[in-house]
Amino acid sequence: MLSIWTASTLSIACGSIELYKAQPPLRRSVSCTSLVNGRLAAKIARKESLSLKLALRPDRQELINRNILQLQTDNERQETKEAIGAKLIRRLSMRPTQEELEERNILKKQSPAEEKKQKEEKKRYLLRKLSFRPTVEELKEKKIIRFNDYIEVTQAHDYDRRADKPWTRLTPKDKAAIRKELNEFKSSEMAVHEDSRHLTRFHRP
Repeated sequence: MLSIWTASTLSIACGSIELYKAQPPLRRSVSCTSLVNGRLAAKIARKESLSLKLALRPDRQELINRNILQLQTDNERQETKEAIGAKLIRRLSMRPTQEELEERNILKKQSPAEEKKQKEEKKRYLLRKLSFRPTVEELKEKKIIRFNDYIEVTQAHDYDRRADKPWTRLTPKDKAAIRKELNEFKSSEMAVHEDSRHLTRFHRP
């Protein structure tokens, strides 16, 4: 094994030629042999690690299923991108405006400090109103509230109190038809004053 190593290889493996010559012959042989064996073992370990990683590599069908390897042509990918872009533009066109968000109290006009100040003012106003509220005895004397001396208890059947929500089953086509019908009603049938006609709100198709 050592016979095939050149002097330059030995100089690299052992540090330098001077350091190599300065060592005793027995020590030279042991140190170089251990270094060669260590490098050989590291090389074999790298090969085994690479073989293990290659064995765990997914096959072509798995890459296709995970959408990593594409089967579409350039034209098909371009058509898909254009369809997605058109869909996004249509969805963005249906996005409510800033005025609508403010009317629905989603977008706040006031700053957090102003909102806090307004809440404090409402709280003080309500506390002042509650301080003038008549007592139960006064309300009974004025015959505003009355309490019966006897309580009647009736057996009630156990039933599901949850209401049906049909609007959750509407398809996009159904919603578009409802918006179209509302717009037609507002534009042709609904009675609106001429001065207020420009304030009529129509739904986006």
